[in-house]
Amino acid sequence: MSLDFIAGWFGGVAGVLVGHPLDSVKVLLQSQDLRNPKYKGSIHCFTTLLKTDGVRGLYRGVTSPLMGVAGVNAIVFGVYGTCLRNISDPDSLKSHAMAGAAAGLLQSFVCGPVELVKSRMQVATDGCQSTYQCFKNIYKKEGVKGLNRGITLTILREVPSFASYFFVYEYLTRSENPEPPSTPRMLCAGGVAGVFTWLISYPADVLKTRMQVDSRYKSSYDCLKKSLKADGVACLFQGLTPTLIRAFPVNAVTFTVVAWTMRLLEGGIPMPKQFLEKYANVVETIHLGECEPL
Repeated sequence: MSLDFIAGWFGGVAGVLVGHPLDSVKVLLQSQDLRNPKYKGSIHCFTTLLKTDGVRGLYRGVTSPLMGVAGVNAIVFGVYGTCLRNISDPDSLKSHAMAGAAAGLLQSFVCGPVELVKSRMQVATDGCQSTYQCFKNIYKKEGVKGLNRGITLTILREVPSFASYFFVYEYLTRSENPEPPSTPRMLCAGGVAGVFTWLISYPADVLKTRMQVDSRYKSSYDCLKKSLKADGVACLFQGLTPTLIRAFPVNAVTFTVVAWTMRLLEGGIPMPKQFLEKYANVVETIHLGECEPL
């Protein structure tokens, strides 16, 4: 499990650095009032944020996901790998979906508070000047219950998300060739898996964001009822465009970094043929004991 954990952590860091600017756009669009919107769309939101706050604004709140999402990703891949190794038929697509669902469930309890702090930092509520201060303010005002606000919606999003996530990736990377999938194939499979996952889970994510940044909602059902009454069904897909644009590169990078980290840690990197041919005589000399120490 340690290898899965380390690889997942590296993959999570890479994914956060690639996708955080568009995540900021998504959160701002999800949380704005549709009756009096501040942003006209994804491009307007992105350019406004860049103009007013610069690149720093695009990466506001990145500390929380860098510390948390990387850890969450480590949990996801660690639990996923452990579950697969303990399932009677680990090669079936059903097993990959079940392992993914288990990983999604367990990591929800870490992901929820992390995304709560991130979202409030991104919309600049509660006087959040830093990740630590934001966490401290929420805990002081709302306690542990406040830090877990929106946890039910987080679980409703994560369980089906990760079940489909690993199912789609595994399906797209399978072939009759016994060799590991190529980097381009992993990038494409990871990107498609990420896009598909967001398509099926996005409404739950919108409600989760609204509930985490707005204290007016008393429960998940109350959030759904009031959101539909105020903004209609359209609100459940608010910010979908930047999310899908972000999903492809983030998940392409995440899966590929995880896969290559696993190969490096396991020592399974095949040497290029040109390298072996060029240095075959050096290798032979070392085996014969004719190489002097440096």
